Parts: sequence; C-alpha cells; structure tokens
Amino acid sequence: MTTSRRARPLCCAVAFIAFVAVITACHHDRPHRPGEEWLESVEFQGNQQISDDDLLTGLAVHRAQKAGRAPDLYQVQLDTDRLKGQYAREGFFEADVQSRIDRQQDAATVVYTIREGQRSVTRVTISGLPDDPALPVQAVRAKMPIADGAPFNYEIYDKAKVDVLGVVQDAGYAHAKLDATVRGDVATHTAFVDLVFTTGPKCKFGKIDIAGIDGDLKGAIVDRLHFQSGDIYSNRAITRTQRDLYALGRFSTVQISPADGDSDVVDMKVAVSESAAHQVTLGGGIGIDPISYEVRGRAGYEVAGWPFPLDKVTIDLRPAYAYLRDGSGFEPRMRAVTRLERQDLFTTYAVGSVEVGYNYLAYEAFTEYGPQAQLGYELRLWSPKLKLRAGYLIHRYDFRNPSELLDPALIQMLGIDHTELVGAYQASISADFRDHPVEPRWGVYGEIKVTEGTKYAGGDYDYHQIVPELRAYAPIGPVVIAARARYGALYGEIPPTERFYAGGATSQRGFAEREMSPSVTGQLMDGSRLTVPYGGGGLIDSSIEARIPLVTIKKMPLGLVTFLDGGDVTERPGDLDLANLNWAAGLGLRLLTVVGPVRADVGYRLNRKGPDDPQPGSSYAFHLSLGEAF
Repeated sequence: MTTSRRARPLCCAVAFIAFVAVITACHHDRPHRPGEEWLESVEFQGNQQISDDDLLTGLAVHRAQKAGRAPDLYQVQLDTDRLKGQYAREGFFEADVQSRIDRQQDAATVVYTIREGQRSVTRVTISGLPDDPALPVQAVRAKMPIADGAPFNYEIYDKAKVDVLGVVQDAGYAHAKLDATVRGDVATHTAFVDLVFTTGPKCKFGKIDIAGIDGDLKGAIVDRLHFQSGDIYSNRAITRTQRDLYALGRFSTVQISPADGDSDVVDMKVAVSESAAHQVTLGGGIGIDPISYEVRGRAGYEVAGWPFPLDKVTIDLRPAYAYLRDGSGFEPRMRAVTRLERQDLFTTYAVGSVEVGYNYLAYEAFTEYGPQAQLGYELRLWSPKLKLRAGYLIHRYDFRNPSELLDPALIQMLGIDHTELVGAYQASISADFRDHPVEPRWGVYGEIKVTEGTKYAGGDYDYHQIVPELRAYAPIGPVVIAARARYGALYGEIPPTERFYAGGATSQRGFAEREMSPSVTGQLMDGSRLTVPYGGGGLIDSSIEARIPLVTIKKMPLGLVTFLDGGDVTERPGDLDLANLNWAAGLGLRLLTVVGPVRADVGYRLNRKGPDDPQPGSSYAFHLSLGEAF
C-alpha cells in the first residue's frame, strides 16, 4: 500500500507513529505495585571486553526485571555462574564474577562485579589423520577459523567442529570420528584446542537404493545424484543431492542415509515421500494507490504430476474492485494466469513453461485489457547460482479511459489510440551469490535482461529493451549495508505497456507508486489538480540502506532502516543525467514475521520539487508493505 500527496505529510507521520506504537505496545514491562519489592535494574562493574547488553542477554534476572518481579537469590547465583561461563567461552579462563543485591525501599538492583583477567590465545593441534595426499593437514586446519595466537572464542570453535570433521569425511573416511577438547592454561593464557581423529578405512559408495517413488520421478532423482557406486565417499555429495531433490519441489521429505557398519564400501538408501499433488490457496486484502481504493481477492490452484509426472499446472486468479479517487466511479480489475511447467525438459534442472492469461488493469493514464501468452525456458549454468532464461511473449491489449489530462497529441504519441500487438523474444542471465534469498546479510546478486520486440515475432512494434541490475550486501557487526543499482533503456517504437515507471515501496521511496516518471500535471474538470505519470524509455534506480537490528518482540526481530534513494525516468535513455537525479532520504521499521518482513517507510525528497519535475510540490511519501525493498 502506497500513498503520497502534498497535503498529507501529517497523515503520513501519524500513520508511521501509529505503526511504531502498535509494535512497541507489545514490549511494555509490567508495572510494580507499591510495597512490593521489584527489580529496578541490573548493573555490571569492571567489564571491558564484553558489553553490558551482551552480558544481560539470557540472564534469568533480566527476565525477572522485564516481568516486574523481585530478584531471586538462587537465580542471581545461577546467573553469576552463567557469566563466568560466558567469559570462559570467550577465552577469559581466570575471570571472576561476584554478585550483590542493593535495595532502596521497594526497588532492588542486582550488581555483578567482574574481574576479567587476560584473554587466552589459541593453539590448535591435530592428530590421528592418515598419511593421505587427498587429506592434507592444512585442509583440516583451514576449517578451524581461529588462527594460532588469535584470541580464543568457544562459539567459533564449536561451530567449526562439524566443518572440520566434514573435510575428513569428504575425503572418503565415512566412519571418521572427532574428539575435540579445549584445555585452558591459566599460567600461559593459552587455550589448547586438541583435534583427535579416528578415521577408520577410506570408503567408497556402494549400492544405491531409491525407495518411495518410481517412474519419471525416480529418473529425476537418479539424474540429481551427486554420487555413483564406486565414487570416493563424500558428505558434501550427499548434502548437494538432498538440496537438489528438495529444490525439485515434489517431495515433502528426503532422507539419504548410509547403511550401518564399518565396511569400506558404504551402501546408500535414498528415501523420499511425495508432497501433496493438489493445493488450493485463497486470500484477499485492501490496497490504496494514487488513483484508487481497492478490494482485492486471490484464488489459486496447483496440481503436480499432471498431465505427466514431471509437469505442474498452476491457475492464479487475482480479481479486484476499485473505487477511483477522482470520483468517477467503480471499476473492476483482473489478472488471470494459467501456467504449465515441465521439469527436466531436454536436460536435468531445465524448466520449460507455457503461460496464458488475461489482464484488465487501470493505471493513472489509461486502462489496458487483453490476452497474453508466453513461452519460457530456464537452464542452470554450471552451478545453481547461475541461471539462463529465454522466452517468447505475445500479447494484445486494448485501451480505454484515457485521463482527461492527456491531449490528443500525447495519446497518439503514447500509442493508446489503437490496439497494441506486441511480440518479443526475451533472454536473461542471473548470478545469485547471496547467503539468503529473502534476508541476505552478505553477497551479491546480478541480472541482465534483454528483450527484442519485432514484427517477426508477430507484433506491430520493433524495439529493444535492456535492464541490468546489481545488488550487494555487507555486514558491519550486526548492521547490514545493502545497495542496489538498476538501469533500463528502451530503443525504437516503444509500446505503451512496456514503458518504465519508478517510485514506490520497492523503488524511489520519496515518491508514490510509479510517480517518479514522465507525467502531465493539470486541473481536472472538478477543479482538483492531478499529476498523471505515463512512463518513459530511460530508467535509473539506485538505493543504499543500513539495516539496524533493535529488539526482539515475541521472537520477531524489529529493526530500523535508514536509506538514501536516487533515480530518474526520462522519455529517452539519452536524457538520463547522473548529476540531476531525484534524491530522497528516509527512515523505516522492519518487523520480521513468519510471512516475511513487514515494513513501514517514510521518504523525504531532497531536491527537484518544481512544477516541471515528477510529482511536483510533493515532499513526503509513506509506504507500508511486505518484503524488503530489494
């Protein structure tokens, strides 16, 4: 939902404050009663290397404080031991913690006095490895990411043990075991990390049994096995196989287990359970955009394994009924799509698709409606992180209800005075090296899309479109810095439905949805003043933001975002000027829920608010939406 108007900065601010109030209301402490002892605060003295916030997390007395209860002597002593253990995990083996309770009338304060001592450095020893060139000691040591002489950290050490053992098992030692211990030497301030292996024989994969499925789906499993009988045993190959079988989207459970025993030939069993073949989804909601109030519905149906075992059919209906904000009445809207997908078309991991649909959509400048069809083919390139897509689309749209601000010359220039028939070939390549597709903390994502519209594809337009995009993420402690840059260019005869728009919750947040675009501003017949965007042929869209965690409310992280967005949309790509972009800065909140981040953003435009600029005179935009901006 996105709204923006020159006269509404107060409404935007009130809505944003209300959002914050609702979130923080869930986090209030219980008030204490007069005459009843209560824990007012928890204090730390003497700590230098570990912050108060880090020490406070997980203490029982902190939970008592938030609940407004009195301190419990037993809990205080348990937390004293917890703090000693926390310091030991950080390598402070001689740390000493003392506790006391200070009382003033009804209020109590728990004070922990800490003598940290000197932090121990790390020294790693490895023993028990066989004399095997395929398993050098350096490869095992590299998986323990604490260098000799570096400060010891138990959490890093503990997490690395699985990877350390995995290196040995990936070299063929399926029955390898690791006995890892830490010895703290207070005299030398050293944490001795001893990694002692019992490897057993070097193994190979034996017989592979696939259970729970047959036919084409069994063949798809065989094609996704990353190990074969006679290969050197590898846990990595098992993990990759399980990941790819789940990615097929047809199995609710995938279990890949080695046979019991200590033989050097390891038989494997792959057991799967098919997920439900039929799925129905229903939903609905309300929305506000610059031209209407809208009631939305959604109905979906999916059947897997029809008409053939590797096929999937999806039907998606999105009806809506909108009240136009200019007072002209009500209008229906509709998106309807039927899609047939085929897994492993011509080769493993490739997906072919056929899609047909019908749209009836109202925008600020006009309403478009008509059928569309599309063919697609997606192919993995060497890695799941690299994908190539190719496709063909054809659609036929008619237009109605042009805005009264569009004069005949502009209507003709846009091409909405006649039926649009577009046929085009599409191709894209993407590389996704993020650590998480929804909430990444580090990595990069890049994509480039190319479209060629031509009469040889059955359309009436000859045009070329190119859209490259790059996203990057980097953590600085708990804060994530995220950045994005996108460019778009259209050349030739530009169809009205292919024009670029920008502005909104996933674009330039100083503008309402689609409002940062070439537009016409004027006075309507009822006397009101309106800006109508109609899109352009050149696009620049960029953002940088800091995602800052704040608190956790009922196991849902709440964070703050500060952002700077810049961009522009022009009639032609050659009109884009990097020195004259539209800039906006702002703040936002993110509540990470089970359905994704719920976010509220307020953007303030820093420049270009004149009568010849997009959305003239507007300074603020408020956005409430689901999902990250990018």
